[in-house]
Amino acid sequence: MASQFNLRPSLRKYLKSTDGWTNFTIGFKTETGTVEQAVCFDKGRVNVLKEIPGNADATMRFINDDVLKETATLTPNEMVNVILKNKVILDGNMAYLGAFNFFVSLLMGKRHQKMLDKAHQLDIKSRKEEYGINNPAFAKEHAKRKNIRLKADKRDPGVSFLNDPYLSGYSIDSFPRIKALHEKHLATTPEISPERPVLLTKWYRTNGFEKDAGGNPWCPELRQAHAFKYLMENKKPIVRPDSLVAGTTCPEEVGVLIYPDTTGTVIWGELGSIDKRVLTPYTISKRAVEDLHDIFPYWAKRTTRSWIHDHHDYPFCQKIDERFVASFNFKLVSISHTVPGLPRFVNDGTHSMIDEIRKEIKALGEGETDKLNTLNSMILCLEGLNAYAANLAEEAGRLAANERDPKRKAELSELSRICRHVPANPSRSLDEAVNAAWISWVGLLMENTNVSLSPGRLDQLFQPFFEKEMASCSTDQEKTDTIEHVIELIASYFLRNAEHHALVPDVSNYLFGGSQSETAITVGGVTPDGKDAVNDMTYIFLKVTEMLSLNDPNMNARFKLGVNSDTYLKRLCEVNFITVATPSMHNDDAVIEAFSQNSDSMEDLRDWASTGCVEITLSGKHMSHTGATSVNMVAGLEMALNNGYHPLMNWHLGPKTGRVEQGDFRTFDEFFDAFAAQQKFIIGHTTQLNNMSAEAYAYLRPTPLLSTTIEGAVQNAKDVTKGGAIYNTSGSFNIGLSDVVDSLMVIKKLVFDEKKITFNELKKAVDSNFQNDPVIHAMVRNRVPRFGSGSDEAVEMANRVTSLIHACYKSTKNYRGGDYTVGFWSVAQHVAYGTLSGALPSGRLAGQAFSPGATPHPSASPNFLDNMRDVARLTPHHMDNNIAFNVKLVPSAKDSREKTVNTMYSYVKSYFEQGGMQIQFNMVDSNVLKDAMANPEHYKNLLVRISGYNAYFVNLNKEMQRELIERAEFGM
Repeated sequence: MASQFNLRPSLRKYLKSTDGWTNFTIGFKTETGTVEQAVCFDKGRVNVLKEIPGNADATMRFINDDVLKETATLTPNEMVNVILKNKVILDGNMAYLGAFNFFVSLLMGKRHQKMLDKAHQLDIKSRKEEYGINNPAFAKEHAKRKNIRLKADKRDPGVSFLNDPYLSGYSIDSFPRIKALHEKHLATTPEISPERPVLLTKWYRTNGFEKDAGGNPWCPELRQAHAFKYLMENKKPIVRPDSLVAGTTCPEEVGVLIYPDTTGTVIWGELGSIDKRVLTPYTISKRAVEDLHDIFPYWAKRTTRSWIHDHHDYPFCQKIDERFVASFNFKLVSISHTVPGLPRFVNDGTHSMIDEIRKEIKALGEGETDKLNTLNSMILCLEGLNAYAANLAEEAGRLAANERDPKRKAELSELSRICRHVPANPSRSLDEAVNAAWISWVGLLMENTNVSLSPGRLDQLFQPFFEKEMASCSTDQEKTDTIEHVIELIASYFLRNAEHHALVPDVSNYLFGGSQSETAITVGGVTPDGKDAVNDMTYIFLKVTEMLSLNDPNMNARFKLGVNSDTYLKRLCEVNFITVATPSMHNDDAVIEAFSQNSDSMEDLRDWASTGCVEITLSGKHMSHTGATSVNMVAGLEMALNNGYHPLMNWHLGPKTGRVEQGDFRTFDEFFDAFAAQQKFIIGHTTQLNNMSAEAYAYLRPTPLLSTTIEGAVQNAKDVTKGGAIYNTSGSFNIGLSDVVDSLMVIKKLVFDEKKITFNELKKAVDSNFQNDPVIHAMVRNRVPRFGSGSDEAVEMANRVTSLIHACYKSTKNYRGGDYTVGFWSVAQHVAYGTLSGALPSGRLAGQAFSPGATPHPSASPNFLDNMRDVARLTPHHMDNNIAFNVKLVPSAKDSREKTVNTMYSYVKSYFEQGGMQIQFNMVDSNVLKDAMANPEHYKNLLVRISGYNAYFVNLNKEMQRELIERAEFGM
């Protein structure tokens, strides 16, 4: 490698960027001590060193010589699995490891391509052999669901203008332009978009990052605001053909946004192969490769991860996180899991917001420089947003002047007028309101990573504008035309949201496969004063959800018992059936009860909205970062069984809490205490890392624009990354609940209560993956009641575990002085963490997926009602970041639509009446999923619900597809 780069100019050119030579050192060593070398890239030369220098930027540690040899024959995606399974351990600056991998790809690209092609063909072959179903009727049956649509039997009190709130007379075929745009969207491969990083890096190179051009330290808020304003002034203004919404997140038709200031550099090593990988390949232009390879060196030491490494001397908590097994901190990726106050942009306008900020500036005293800088940074961001809208107005006007079609010419002229007015001024029409919301959203996504930033209760925001426009109609035909226009307008808004993808490096395909931006829209529930919030726009959002069946936005529906109607709940169920997997449904009573520990204001609590997957945020007042960190609860159980040692990590990282082999646990409570100590250890370190990440964000990426939308930040003259909001929580999601509870039940019942086996015998069976102990394996699987079986004792154990986890988080504060909230949902990490865990006392074998979210194990009971009752009995107070209860229901082909919907409705209503918090259905049977796995070409838009978010089934990795197939399947 060294000689190739030193002697070949065509390769050596890659060692230099606009900022000069890219200098770094990567070490390689085996844990056995047989190999130790380093590769040093310094001033355009590559040298091989016999030892790893103390200042090496990163090191790859191989657990033995065999793994070292194996890696030379692996494809890039196979290498990811080796890293996840801790056979190769990465230490240090991950960006430079990516740079090294990119250099390797320049030498090995053609060989890797052949290996990837072969792996892809083998993958297709294995799927067809494993699930050899080829029944086109399955795909046709799924497609026909949209052709049968129920009519509403009643109108809700808040529905003023829709004679049939279900809008059953409309389908996507009623809107040819939307249908064409939808088909084009589904057929377009996402493309890496370099626009944002190119513009931002250009500004920073000119104006400095740590210090300004004059050598003075930057105020972080002002630095970010000036850069943002430059970005928005120079971002390409685009109005998509036939769209009723102006502006785009990127120039590409479907773009992958890059944030080099957080995680963009994770794809450095994939720049030469990202278009060829097996899972979710992205298109990438040669120019984009060149641009990003030139940009990434600038950011290599300015990411949140590298900042923590350098400023906290590579803390122990970060080392745990980088093993991927016990926990994963999402604040290293983004802080976007929150709901901005979009009504500020839509109802007030940026001019009014700027006036308000200037009043705060006038009220400042002498010497309050930090507050002055913070408030001025907010003004700069709002001015940048106005500049972008002005550019859109000019572009729409240019397109209108050249347009020959009279209808489209009028639409473009109207968009030009709209963009001249909003978001600078208050919206006066629904078209203005939707465009104001979207243009502002583009700005927020240019500032904040496009992961789970959520617009909230859009039906509440847009309903007054809809009522105003309908009231102005004088004939029935005008009313019909207006309704049809609004459906098309909201469909355009959905498609704009779907056009940007979150960056998914290959490692994330295995950790969070299929997950996209997770833009959660919330409908229904109650108003802040407790009245029925279901309205015309609620049903229009549901109609668009039904028509498009997109994986993003992520639709969430609130339901308030005794206030919201059965008509509304049945419509939610019908949309869920038609789309297979959406919306997610939430019980207002349980959610508000759970979150009331974080707010004394009932008005604020009633105005909650979902964020990301299913999480709870108080709209426009709350810097919630609901997805801050995830914890693998099974890791704590494994460490309790092994005296603080984790077998897969081969690391004694936790406290020594006792050895099973030495009989240290005389009672179940003594073992539970050991389990609690390990959980506290893991949670303590992940919250410590989260607080360090928050500190890094406050310096590297404060968010002045987001701060203008969240109440408290302007009034306190404090950025929301520093605690400016009224509410300042951080959310956790904890994975493996059912697996942990079932395992603890086995230990309690068989070892301590009934004394059927000794703890040592059980431990030996677990350690051998039950290979030598079939009798014990059968006993633990069949003799102990599981969570979800209807057992009071199992529910009591579940609540004991959730109480423990809740107490661990509530014992500490986040960087902004707020509490941690506690959730039991899993994105897709129940599959990833499962592959990284050994066998369990419950009988689960090594490598198998955990049960998702708070869902019982498939073997718990053949009766769905048992599952439902047990999940409903979980204590809401322990779950103030919500749960995900995943259910796979299979209606009979003989059942009418009415019967299917009524049965779903009865289940949901009963579950909520029993106190259940959240529920989501996959309305598809395993045979369809098997057919889709073997014949993906027939199921390109088959939507499935993972654990809180939607994904297209065919885009998932094989392990996740299997987990969905193997979920408990209940008939109706």
